[in-house]
Amino acid sequence: MNNQAWADILIDELVRLGACGFVVSPGSRSTPLALAVARHPDARQVLHFDERGAAFAALGWAKAAGRPAVLVCTSGSAAANYWPAVVEASSGRTPLVILTADRPPELQRCGANQTIDQDRLYGGFARAAFTLPCAGANCPVDALRGTLDQVFQQAVHPPAGPVHVNCMFREPLDPGNEMPPYKFAESGSAVSVPRTHWMLPQLELSEPSQHWLLNRLHEVRRGLLLVGELRDTRERDAARSLAAALRWPVFPDIASGLHIGGEPPVVAHFDTLLQSRRFLDGFKPDFILHVGGNFVSKRLLERVSTRSCTVVQVCPHPMDLDPGRAVERRIEAGIDAFCRWLAPVAKHLSAQEWPLPFDAINAAVGAEMDAWCAARSTPTEIGTARTVSRLAPADATLFFANSMPVRDADMFASKDAPGAWVEVNRGASGIDGNIATAAGLALGSERPVAAVIGDMAALHDLNSLALLRNLATPLVLVVVNNDGGGIFSFLPIAVHHEFFESHFAAPHGLEFSRAAQMFGLPHHAPASARDFEEVFAAALKHPGATVIEVRSQRDRNLVDHEELRERLTAACDRVLAG
Repeated sequence: MNNQAWADILIDELVRLGACGFVVSPGSRSTPLALAVARHPDARQVLHFDERGAAFAALGWAKAAGRPAVLVCTSGSAAANYWPAVVEASSGRTPLVILTADRPPELQRCGANQTIDQDRLYGGFARAAFTLPCAGANCPVDALRGTLDQVFQQAVHPPAGPVHVNCMFREPLDPGNEMPPYKFAESGSAVSVPRTHWMLPQLELSEPSQHWLLNRLHEVRRGLLLVGELRDTRERDAARSLAAALRWPVFPDIASGLHIGGEPPVVAHFDTLLQSRRFLDGFKPDFILHVGGNFVSKRLLERVSTRSCTVVQVCPHPMDLDPGRAVERRIEAGIDAFCRWLAPVAKHLSAQEWPLPFDAINAAVGAEMDAWCAARSTPTEIGTARTVSRLAPADATLFFANSMPVRDADMFASKDAPGAWVEVNRGASGIDGNIATAAGLALGSERPVAAVIGDMAALHDLNSLALLRNLATPLVLVVVNNDGGGIFSFLPIAVHHEFFESHFAAPHGLEFSRAAQMFGLPHHAPASARDFEEVFAAALKHPGATVIEVRSQRDRNLVDHEELRERLTAACDRVLAG
């Protein structure tokens, strides 16, 4: 069997398994793989010259589709450029299949050009790693297909994550003057099933755990439901049903699907309430049920870890998500299965005895946010987060980049909104690859996408603007430009003025109109808050990508946050005093 037939079968099997798409970077050693992707009639594919951006695009694609995306690159340092996205995919439990082309065994460790040790290149961040032998006459097709089936299963099995398949190829790499017909896995005919179909386990609560939890719930008088990051609409709908049945106050993370557009008992502005000493005096839960992933709010994690109450966490995987070491019981079960089991029972639990009027406080804080934003004629970072959350339609996806954008969204996003789906890269919480991730979300969802990122994150990933040029769906890239690392202004290091600007804030003096022009993208820099609303709303209806630059000042943004925090705390305290 030659290289091309080998690669054809490999790619075909991944299509049969349900890979949502392929992101290919040009190279020589990967020629058979690239041709196999290009020629497969059912392979959705994108080409990107920058492997780091390509990997984050695949990450976003897999997030949106809920299935693995496949990466293809040549040998050497090309594969090393996947590292940041591999780390994020591993920590964030996002399935990826990484195909790296490699030199054959006789060219390893002898100084051959563009050759590094690629075996288990990603170490413990890969759920599984395989190095396939070179194609040859004695290579059994079923063995190749079965290996890929196992690889794919490792990518999607909880905890989902990246898997690495290293593919050795001897020359000649190209098929010659005549391109052979596509070699499907079974007698040249396209069939839709893989060689081995792996059935994922159904994670349900064991009977002893059910008895313990039900007995404990009947004793609860001040219960609190925490809903962390959820992965799909099935989990979100199940969590909503459980919240309605429990009738406990609900603290939702921005990526839970319950924060934006959430109905009572959802307390969207919980982070603000936790800054009020008067609120904390009455905030004494006796039982906390945490469903889903981690939270953006550091303040919530700190408060939970200092409460003397039972904390139960429910996750569909064995990864430890308890940095504050507050969890007393950990339940490994599917979110939707757990919520569907508990919701009917929860309706019969005792009424709560909370002394805090959560709905009234949440409404007062939200009204104060609206009043503060309405009084600002120019765009602000706080107002940008609130406006984007309010104007994005329910069929859109919102992506908030790390550093300040995701924190502002978690604190200031409007609950009175259509309820767009929210995605984040909170596995390793880096600022790299955010533009590419947004592009991948658009490819995977085929819905409008609005991404809010900082200027440093945009500079980190400028090459990925190339991925936005040919999108068919609307993608609005909102770049908040405060000329440096704005988040550092909120940290203690900011008082050391002799080092702060040069080594932490790192002002760059750049703006993004020329970058947008270079990649053929429309660019807007609205001068007023009203202009921003109009441009943003119009861009969400325009096919293709639009760059909106919001110019801000770091010093002013710090003052804005401090001023608004005082006003929101006062609004909370007025309700409690009344």
